[in-house]
Amino acid sequence: MLSVFVVSGLVRQMREHDASGGGDSKAIIRDIARHWALVQPKVSAFISLMIPNYHDAQDVLQEVAMAVFSHDFEKSGAPQVFHAWVLQIARHKVVDFRRKRGRQKGMFDDSIIETIAGAYSNLDDQDYPIRDALEHCLARMQDRARKLIEMRYRFDMQAEEISSATGHGVSAVRVTLYRIRESLRQCIEGYLHARRGV
Repeated sequence: MLSVFVVSGLVRQMREHDASGGGDSKAIIRDIARHWALVQPKVSAFISLMIPNYHDAQDVLQEVAMAVFSHDFEKSGAPQVFHAWVLQIARHKVVDFRRKRGRQKGMFDDSIIETIAGAYSNLDDQDYPIRDALEHCLARMQDRARKLIEMRYRFDMQAEEISSATGHGVSAVRVTLYRIRESLRQCIEGYLHARRGV
């Protein structure tokens, strides 16, 4: 659902578009609305995964919608281009939200956001298995790796805190977390690849 701000921005843009002789703004808006209806569930799922708080996630989704509907409609292009563009906007809005609010418990770091955003942009419009892939890959992890991931992302512990809790050096913790993220990324990509049957 679009907020009043998005709808009023649409109306304003339609009037400007028609006044400038830019063509049939109603047809363009229908195309944008159709594309948005297809991509919105994917964008909402991505934002919800990146921002655990429901209300914050909804606010960011509205910001994405406002950016999409206030942009030059002519640039939307084909559905695949439009969807990739919208996911880029969502990724930027998530990063902006994190910068404004600071790191919060349960939020992924930027490298994970990039990995998941890439996976989302490769998903088919009717297929959203990223959560299944993440759950599958986390379940396959060794207990030690899963505990480190939980310490880092669920409990928002920094490398120094994890080092103190586990008795391992800080640089060893950082290297291990990097390797775990890479392994997780490869597992997610492999799972998604297999699900698509390619």
